[in-house]
Amino acid sequence: MRDDDRGAPLAPGAPPLEHRLDRGTLVGCLGILCVLALPAILFLPVETWDLPPWGLRLVPLVAIGLALIGATLLLRVPPATPPRSRDPLHPLTGRGASPVQDLPAGPRNRAALLGVWLLLALCVGGYLVVSFPARDVGALPGTLLASAAGAALLLYGALAAARRLPLPAWRWVRVPISGGLAPQALPSAAAGALAVAWALIVAAGEGYAWAPLGVGVLIVGGALAGPAARRLAAREGDGRR
Repeated sequence: MRDDDRGAPLAPGAPPLEHRLDRGTLVGCLGILCVLALPAILFLPVETWDLPPWGLRLVPLVAIGLALIGATLLLRVPPATPPRSRDPLHPLTGRGASPVQDLPAGPRNRAALLGVWLLLALCVGGYLVVSFPARDVGALPGTLLASAAGAALLLYGALAAARRLPLPAWRWVRVPISGGLAPQALPSAAAGALAVAWALIVAAGEGYAWAPLGVGVLIVGGALAGPAARRLAAREGDGRR
């Protein structure tokens, strides 16, 4: 079997190599489909499907979850030309990322993990309160509970990824050796964003006036959170060098 020589330079006058469908392309296509599923599902006439209340609340949750999965897959697509580092003190992997190191988790990491589980339980409790409401009780208590717990989880995940707070871990903590965002805290931030977005969509469907404003704040905050977290992480990494 011949080795894959797609990375080798072409000889003068040689025809270009044909494009091949590799794993990165498939992951990117799947990520795009998952992202496009969000508007497709949200615009479905689910109100006419005669679903139970928990089923109606589950539809936007699935749509937002698919969008987050798609965004994660798109971020995992390797770049066409991965950045290289000739500095032996700051190496990069084949994908252009900083290598990670495993460190033993301490009491603060375990406490942070328990806090994450508690916030996740509150988010699930908000979904249950909205899906199975008591008599004469609307969706307001459940949406407020899910949005508050989700916002706290999102804020913690962003600060922990930037290494401003302890990472959630029970046994091992994985951190990049030369600065950058700690990926171990990103699932917590994603779960918080999922809970907040779901609560705002449900609240908007119930006619609460503050819900559209909350959706706008979430979109603007999401656009600013990434660059701010990278800047904090880069400053943290520069301070350790």
